[in-house]
Amino acid sequence: MPGPLPAENRRRRNAPTVPTTKLPVGGRTAPTPRPPSWAKLGKVGRAWWKWAWATPQACAWAPGHEVMVARRASLEDDLAAIGTVNSLELWELLDAQAEGAAAIKALLQRLASLASGRLAICREMRELDDRLGLTPKGMAALRWTVVDDGTTVQDPVTGTPPEGVADLTSRRRRLTDAS
Repeated sequence: MPGPLPAENRRRRNAPTVPTTKLPVGGRTAPTPRPPSWAKLGKVGRAWWKWAWATPQACAWAPGHEVMVARRASLEDDLAAIGTVNSLELWELLDAQAEGAAAIKALLQRLASLASGRLAICREMRELDDRLGLTPKGMAALRWTVVDDGTTVQDPVTGTPPEGVADLTSRRRRLTDAS
């Protein structure tokens, strides 16, 4: 039978060499950036883009992450296109009006570029989710943890947010000034 758990405040001898970044549970509050000009996002991709930039992980993304997030959002559009084709009926194609014909043409062009199939899209989505820290595995690899950002709970004595929430803006500024 194992012994008792170690005390929470006890100092570890094998402490990690890379510090853990603590992300606010409330997510990113800054305005959502615009997707890169090359990223032609559809309705589903734009919705995913907006959601992703409101997550706690987005607080740790550097300015260069827009490209990776845009690639991931475009994969959401690809997956939605595959689902749309599965639900199309022949009469819809034959009775398409001018606006419907343009939408169907865009859908068929997107599907032509997706010859590799759904499995490859899902595989790429999973890989990008790991790199962006949107999965538990990705969070662990990046050493990120989500903590209360003080929006709902504050220290009753000082009225300040909990200690330990990383200010990544000043950290990035210090790193870029040093180089």
